[in-house]
Amino acid sequence: MEKIKRKNGTVRYRESYYRGNLKIVGPWFSKVSDAKTWKSRLETQRLTRLAQGEHYVEAKNILFSDYANSWMETYVKTSCVFRTYQGYESALRAHLLPRFGNVFLRDITEDDGLIFLQGLKATHEARGIQNIWQVLRAVLIKATRERIIPINPIQNIKLPRPRLKLGAFWIQPEIKKFLSAPETTADQLFPLYVVAIHTGMRLAELCGLCWDRIDFSQNQIHVTRTRDKTGVKDSTKNKLGRIIPMANSVRELLLYMYKRRSDSDYVFIGVKGGEISYGHIYRQFREAQSNAGIKNKIRFHDMRHTFASNYMMNGGNVFDLQKLLGHTKIEMTMRYAHLSPNHLQGSLRFMNMGEAIELDSDKGFRTVLEPRDKIGGKNLTILAT
Repeated sequence: MEKIKRKNGTVRYRESYYRGNLKIVGPWFSKVSDAKTWKSRLETQRLTRLAQGEHYVEAKNILFSDYANSWMETYVKTSCVFRTYQGYESALRAHLLPRFGNVFLRDITEDDGLIFLQGLKATHEARGIQNIWQVLRAVLIKATRERIIPINPIQNIKLPRPRLKLGAFWIQPEIKKFLSAPETTADQLFPLYVVAIHTGMRLAELCGLCWDRIDFSQNQIHVTRTRDKTGVKDSTKNKLGRIIPMANSVRELLLYMYKRRSDSDYVFIGVKGGEISYGHIYRQFREAQSNAGIKNKIRFHDMRHTFASNYMMNGGNVFDLQKLLGHTKIEMTMRYAHLSPNHLQGSLRFMNMGEAIELDSDKGFRTVLEPRDKIGGKNLTILAT
């Protein structure tokens, strides 16, 4: 153990250990016990790796940058939708490659992950951190499966959980104001807005929705196709199709449109009868909110949050909601298990503490317990002036 004494008289301690021929030096601690704990923890991790088969894995000098770029081209680009590829590429370029690009995969440790996470917390919210972390985790898991590294070094690191902000969705009065505004009902995209709010479908799923996926006899929408900037795909974001039942308002609207449909196979069409432009919808939705006088302006994707939030506030089941949204993991759906300010009003019946406030301009406030509690044969009255 190393020991130094600083000019101000304080003493610092530091431990080190060897990984093969590589010397790993720890941080300075003010206590000997903290330095020993640091070394003990890393030694425990090393023994755990050995128990999980590290000695069967051949050490390979593969840089994180080389492996991550290869993974992007051979796996992500061929199996993920274009927007997912763009997001992964952005996370790699802006965050992961600057930090881990010149590091060998086998040299990335849990401590490296913790330090990286601390840096992200200073500049990103929980959702942004998860998006970046998802890419790092995917790269390391792939390297583990290919036996380039023995285990994923960041697998035990806990991330901050994102919370859906109250302003990120509409409650029912806001939905009513937007959909009932004359400017909205006259909008060519009005049917798209209605279906988005009442089904929680993604924009690419709405743009790719054709009449052959509307089952009026069973009152269902079959979500199996997407259309974005790159074209049409007979799959959804997570490669899983799903079925969404139609509310009465959605069914009546779609049936009305079906009887008056043009030659287009798509449900939602532009002014000239052709396919709606995927890239222009975001701008059109912002303009529609301004025209309708909406103060709480949201993104188009937030209509998916609006559907999910109101579904839960209306008493819906989170497991049913998972199926409707097409989430592969229940953890993604659990973020909607929250309450809006209006919904909290339902808790008032549990907040009566049995007292009433009497106001008297001369004597001040008088708090009287209800029902009157008998204490020593007298009513209990609290006077605050």
